[in-house]
Amino acid sequence: MKNTKVILFPLLACFAFSMTACPNNNSPIEENPDGYTDVLPENNEGNILQAFNWKYSDIKDNLSGIANAGFKAVQTSPVQQPKSGGPMWYSFYQPVSFSIGTNSPLGTKQELIDLCEAAETYGIAIICDIVFNHTANIADGELESDGTPKVCPEVEIYEPYLYQHRNDSSNPTFHHNKNATGSGAITQYYAYGDLPDLNTANTYVQERCLSLLKECIDAGVDGFRFDAAKHIETPRDPQYASDFWPNVLGTAKTYYHEQTGKDLIAYGEILNDVGGNRDISFYTEYMKVTDNTYISKINAASVSGDASKALEATMRGDTAASNLVTWVESHDTYVDASNHVSNRKTARQYAIISSRKDSVSMYLARPNENVDVATMGDYFFEEEVVGVGNRFHNRFFGYEEDQHAKENVYINERYKEGELSGALLVSLSGACEIELKFNHLSTAVYYDQLSGQAITVRNGKAKVTFDERGIVVLTQSKHELRPTIEISDRSKSFAGTMNVVLNVKNAETATYKINGGEAVSFSGKTTITIGNVVDANNMINIDIQIANKEFSAVRHLHFRRVTLIDGYFNVVNLNPNYLSDYELYYWAWGGSNKGIWLKNYTVQDGIVLINFSSTNYTAFLLAIFAKGHVVPNVNEWDGSLIKQTGDIYVNTGFYDATNF
Repeated sequence: MKNTKVILFPLLACFAFSMTACPNNNSPIEENPDGYTDVLPENNEGNILQAFNWKYSDIKDNLSGIANAGFKAVQTSPVQQPKSGGPMWYSFYQPVSFSIGTNSPLGTKQELIDLCEAAETYGIAIICDIVFNHTANIADGELESDGTPKVCPEVEIYEPYLYQHRNDSSNPTFHHNKNATGSGAITQYYAYGDLPDLNTANTYVQERCLSLLKECIDAGVDGFRFDAAKHIETPRDPQYASDFWPNVLGTAKTYYHEQTGKDLIAYGEILNDVGGNRDISFYTEYMKVTDNTYISKINAASVSGDASKALEATMRGDTAASNLVTWVESHDTYVDASNHVSNRKTARQYAIISSRKDSVSMYLARPNENVDVATMGDYFFEEEVVGVGNRFHNRFFGYEEDQHAKENVYINERYKEGELSGALLVSLSGACEIELKFNHLSTAVYYDQLSGQAITVRNGKAKVTFDERGIVVLTQSKHELRPTIEISDRSKSFAGTMNVVLNVKNAETATYKINGGEAVSFSGKTTITIGNVVDANNMINIDIQIANKEFSAVRHLHFRRVTLIDGYFNVVNLNPNYLSDYELYYWAWGGSNKGIWLKNYTVQDGIVLINFSSTNYTAFLLAIFAKGHVVPNVNEWDGSLIKQTGDIYVNTGFYDATNF
C-alpha cells in the first residue's frame, strides 16, 4: 500500500496540472502571423495564364486581375499574320508571315507594345505563341506533284522570297521530303494535318524566324512558346540535323539579355515523346518543354476520388521537373474535347499541379462557346480558387515537397530548413471535414488563404474543414479576404439599352465611372443601365475600383451600342473598303441547305442588310474576294477568298464587324 501511494501521487499531480498548462494538452495556441506579403516572383518561374484568343487590349485591361490571381506571365495567341485575317482560332496556327501581324484581330503592333509596357508595371511577363514549323496551306488541300501541300498564296504577300523559292531544286524554303516519316524522322516533312512544312535548315528561313523574335523583343515581349517544336530538328538529330535552334532561339536569348539584363522565357510544345530515336535533352538544351501526360493521371485521381492515385501520378520521366511546363488543359485539348470538366474540378486539378516542386504550370482562360477570336470567354481565372494555387507556387518555389494523402484529400507540404512551411490540400470530393496528419508543419495557428479560417496544427495533426470548393492552403500569413466582383457582361455590342449587374464582396469601398464621369459608389449587388449616354464612337466604358484595407482591384468594361434597321439581319461597322474595293459574299447554311454563296444584300447608311425571313438558313459567314471575282460554283466552298469571319448565327439579329 505504501509503495502504491508513492506512485499515484505524481500521476494525480500531473493530472491536476494538465488542466492548466501541462505539455501536449488542448489549450489554445497563441496566434502569431508571419507578416508575409504575396508578391510575384522576380524570376521567370511563375505560372502562366494562356490568354487564348484575347486581344492585346483585353489583356492590358485585365492586368490587375491577372496580377491579383498570382500569374507571373501571360501567353498571347500567335502574333504572326494569320491566314485569311484570322477568322477562326486555328487560322493563327496557319501563319502567312514572320513579322508581327499587320492585320490581326488580336490588335496592332503598337497595341502589343502598349500591353508590354503596362505589364511591366505589374511585374508580369508577356509570352507570345510562335509558329515556326509550318505556314498556311490552300483551303482545299491542293498538293504539289510530289504530294506535299501547296503553300497558301497569301504567304507571297507577306513573305515573297519564301513563297517564290518554295520549290527550289537545291535549297527550297519548304520541305519536299514526304517519305522522311517512313524512316522514323519526325522533322523534314511531317504530315501535320496538310500544312506546308518549312525548311528550317534554310538560312533565309532562319533569318526570318530570328527577325520575328527580335521584333517581338523590341516590342517588349519577354518570352515565347513554340508551337510544334518537336517537329523542328536540332543539331543532335540522327537524321536531318540543323542549327535552327541555336541560330534562332540561342541568338534571341543573347539579344534579349543584352536589352534587359534578364533571361528570356522559352518553352516548346513537345507532346508525348520526341520520337525518331531522339532524346528530350536535344530540346531542353534550349528551352523548357510541355508535359501533357501528368494531368491525365491527376484527372484519373479526380474522377475516382481516391487521392492516393494523385501520388502515383508522375510527370514525364525523361527530364527534370525544372524543364517542364504542366497544364490541366491547353487550347488544343479544350477545343478537341467532346465535354469539359467543370471549372471547379479544373481548379482542384490546377491546384495540385501548381503546388508541385520546380515545374511551372499554365492555366487556360477558356474561350467562349463558339471559340470566337478577339473575344474573351471565361473569367474563372480571376477566382480565388485559382489564385491561391498560384500564390502558393510563388511563395514556396525552390522549397522541398512532401506529397501524401488520406482518403479523398491530397496534401502537398512545402518546406525548407530554417523557413516556415506551408501546405496545399485538395479534397477531390469537395466539402468535407477530416483530421489530417502533417510531417512538416510545426505546432502553430495556420490560416486558410482561401476562406480565412484559422486552423490549429498541434503535434502534426489538425482537423480541416473544406467547403464545396475543395481547396485549403495553409500558411502562417493572416490576410483579409481579397475583394471580388461578379460582372454579368464585360464586353459586347448591343442595341438600345442593356443592364450590367455588379456584385461586390469583401470590399469596403466600390465605385464605378461611366465614360470617365463622376465616380458612383455602390455595395453588394447593383444594376447599371447603359446605352442612354455614349461617347463619339458609340462606346460605353465602365471603370470599376474595389478595395478593402489590404487589397484593391480594378476592372475595365467596354460596350458598343449599335443602331439597327428593323426587318433585316444587320451587319454593322463593316469596313467600307470591303464594299468598294473587294467583292463581299456570304456563305449561308442550315435547315435543309448544305451551304451556298450569296450576294443578295442591300446597304443602307453603311449597314449591310440581309433578309433571312423567308429562308431556312441558321448561320452564315462573311467573306471578301478580289475585286471582280465571281464565285464559280455557288454550292461549293471557294478557297480563293482573302478574308472571312467566323460563324455568325441568324437568330442573333446583328453582327458587329468592327474586328473583321
